[in-house]
Amino acid sequence: MDDPSGPFRTLEKALNDDKRIRYHRNYLSNLTAAIREDDCNVRGYFVWSFLDNWEWNMGYTVRFGLYYVDFRNKLTRIPKDSVQWFKNMLRIKTEHNEISIALSYIKFIL
Repeated sequence: MDDPSGPFRTLEKALNDDKRIRYHRNYLSNLTAAIREDDCNVRGYFVWSFLDNWEWNMGYTVRFGLYYVDFRNKLTRIPKDSVQWFKNMLRIKTEHNEISIALSYIKFIL
């Protein structure tokens, strides 16, 4: 789930991480199915990574955190769109939000 970084990628594009949102939505939907349909004993879900960070074989050239780190401006952290998606998803506890219902069985997330 990395996003390429480079001199031609704007901050606006870096913060718009719809691909990451789709990935987590699909993953959590399948996790929900595993819990409900197969009675899987799921203990937690972790997002990697909270912040853009050093990738051993790529350095700082890929960005896969929920927060954009501006390495040129005192390491300022800027939330990507996926942060708001996670906040909304965790806040909504309705029957229409299958993912949130499944997550109520899990002790921790992120």
